[in-house]
Amino acid sequence: MTAESSRPPGRKVVSAAGSEWAEIGPFGRAAFAGVVLSLVVTMVLGIWLPHLVRTHILDARAELIASIGNEIATRGLVPVGPPSSESYERLREEVGLSLLGGETVRVKLWTVDGTVEYSDDQRLVGQTFGLTATARRALAGSPTYTVSDLSEPAHALERPLGRLIEFFVPVRDAGGTIVGIFEVEQTVDSLDATLALVRRNVWLAIGTGVGLLGAFMASLTVAAARALNRRRRQAERLLGALLNAQDEERRRIVGALHDDIGQPLFRLLYGLEGSRSKLNSGDPVRGELERLTDITRDIDRTLRGELSMLYGGIDEDLGFPTSLRRIVDTARAESDLTIELELGELDAAVIGGEAKVALLHAAREAITNVRKHARASHVVVRMTQTGDALTLSVEDDGVGVRSPEGLGLVTNRERLETLGGTIRVVASKGRGTMFRATIPVGGDR
Repeated sequence: MTAESSRPPGRKVVSAAGSEWAEIGPFGRAAFAGVVLSLVVTMVLGIWLPHLVRTHILDARAELIASIGNEIATRGLVPVGPPSSESYERLREEVGLSLLGGETVRVKLWTVDGTVEYSDDQRLVGQTFGLTATARRALAGSPTYTVSDLSEPAHALERPLGRLIEFFVPVRDAGGTIVGIFEVEQTVDSLDATLALVRRNVWLAIGTGVGLLGAFMASLTVAAARALNRRRRQAERLLGALLNAQDEERRRIVGALHDDIGQPLFRLLYGLEGSRSKLNSGDPVRGELERLTDITRDIDRTLRGELSMLYGGIDEDLGFPTSLRRIVDTARAESDLTIELELGELDAAVIGGEAKVALLHAAREAITNVRKHARASHVVVRMTQTGDALTLSVEDDGVGVRSPEGLGLVTNRERLETLGGTIRVVASKGRGTMFRATIPVGGDR
């Protein structure tokens, strides 16, 4: 089991998210934070503004009722007498003109001890109830309001009217002493309709603003994407030219080593063998020539092996499976490694062109790194194809120590990334190294 496969799925997701977060850079992170902050502010405004409007409407109603109550008190209509008295009738007429009607469905005048001194429904007059906390705050001198609790005995007659808002305003005598409180109960239908309109307009305005912001961000994203694509295409062209130049330079070096060193070395070996054959078997010079011949043959074998690795053994005219087998066979022949090759169900039609060359170069680089650094004895080369990607993995049982990326790995990574692919190397100390190259199906651009 490799280090990659042993990681929990949750940690893989967190690791991928962290990599993407680091990839977008400080400006990308600032833009993302700005978008999140804008959404938060939008939600807060959408909820807070209707609540603020509701508070202002109710405050305005409470102030209006308080001014009417003060007007009634200054005209000497409070305190009142029994329902049959002239003062009671005068108050009833004034309440009918200034308070009752429209949204107001009930008016009561309470004494400080909780007795209903006046009500538009005379069945309540003279009854005593416990004052609520909202009513007691009004007795302290400030207008208050709350949603009526229709389960209270004082609201038994209002229960058929549905949900109500009750306003309490203090009533003062000519000397300014609070002698009671007016309770005015209003329906919430008009308030709910107003708040619904406010909410609709607020969300419409916010939605319009967010839409415009989204359009602006989309235009910036499109512009940035176009610029990025232009730079990417330019980088692809430059990288393609670099890779071609590297291939040409590799072929030139291979040719030069073969012609300028390999062939003279072969002539030297031929001359040594010819000179040795002219001497008697007991001649000490013959023994020295045999030793020099063996050294020269070892040098020739090493040179040919290095030239084979340098050239890569990649024949672009062969199919992908055949080329991959050739790379593996060469590595088997030139090393003591036991190499297993597993080829899944592959669609040859999608493994061609640059995708094929990139994967073969990646395979050769991975196997070469195993031979040079891993101190492994067993390697598994596996090629799989899923619905949307090709994956090449090379896993060994070596020491698993991650070394700095060399030029070969960097070049292969850039080659894969230009085709939309990736390279990932995971080393686990004492448990081997996993090399994985992935490229999208149809990634040859």
